[in-house]
Amino acid sequence: MTGSPQFPQLAALRHRAHRCARHGARALGRRVGREEDGAVIVIVAIAMTVVLGMAALVVDIGAVEVRKAQLQDAADAAATAIAQQCFEASGTTVNFCDPGVTSVAAATALRYAQDTLPNSGVSVTAVTFTGNTVKVSLASDQDATFARIFSVTSTHVVTSATAQWGLPAVPLPLAYNECALPAPSSTTKEFLRYDLLDLSFGGCGLIGGVTDLLGPGWLTSSDCSWSVDLLSYVSATLTKVLPTQCAATVSTLVGKYVLLPVYSHVLTDIVINGVLLGQGYAVQKYALVQVTGYDFQPLNALGVPLLGGMADISGDPQCPTVLGLLKVPTCQGLQGYLQGYLTPSEAAARMRGVQLIA
Repeated sequence: MTGSPQFPQLAALRHRAHRCARHGARALGRRVGREEDGAVIVIVAIAMTVVLGMAALVVDIGAVEVRKAQLQDAADAAATAIAQQCFEASGTTVNFCDPGVTSVAAATALRYAQDTLPNSGVSVTAVTFTGNTVKVSLASDQDATFARIFSVTSTHVVTSATAQWGLPAVPLPLAYNECALPAPSSTTKEFLRYDLLDLSFGGCGLIGGVTDLLGPGWLTSSDCSWSVDLLSYVSATLTKVLPTQCAATVSTLVGKYVLLPVYSHVLTDIVINGVLLGQGYAVQKYALVQVTGYDFQPLNALGVPLLGGMADISGDPQCPTVLGLLKVPTCQGLQGYLQGYLTPSEAAARMRGVQLIA
């Protein structure tokens, strides 16, 4: 029988074998454990590298986005400020900004950029004028934090903003019948007359010329202005004489552009709607005129001047004279170039002022 006292050597061998088996199993387990620990350390090291990389991306990319937003605010402020200066400058024309503004535009942009982003190393890379727009381009470097472990020390951030100014035009409340105005021309100087004795038979015909006397003249307003967004009808109550409140405005017009409301010359609009029904005259468009002079001869009563009398004009055409001596006493009008006609929306855009467009 196995395991009996008769075979003590065999029992000892079996016992020794069991002990060896148990010892080998424990040794194998310890070795496998050590190998697993090494693998875990490698995995953790790789994971930490990934985590640090993601932290670098999150922190540094976030800082770059913040800097870009700040730089955009700076560009917006600079472009808007320069466009406002262009809009207000006396030398600004249809095609370009006042040279006095453009000559210092880069310095102006840098000042506004530094006010918005102090101590940031912001720089002006370009200030570009195109027609009635100005584009300001800025640049700045954002220092890296975690990305330095990947040898990235900073990120170059660039941005730009474009602002547009309304082409300067004074909304003058002096209404005209469209048939009494000449054809638009940027090279032919005209005298836009509207006094009581100026019958526009040539452009309006007999009846139209007579009815033209009912319409053209100054709109009655307290401050010599009107809103291009709201004006759709010219009041039936017009004055042919330069209003006192408009004298100061007119005296500043030479060399500038004005917008004049132009009403329909259709007889039914004038006679029925305007005169009989008292609805006023429907404004169809706006005349854009570059003023070169004005002539408002005084109205006289028994040789005594009444209202009017303002004049700043040279060259022809202008108010005609009587026998080459005295100008027609009721003659009034503006001298200049009728550049063309604008729709109400186009006229509103001319007077909109400054806005960011990109």
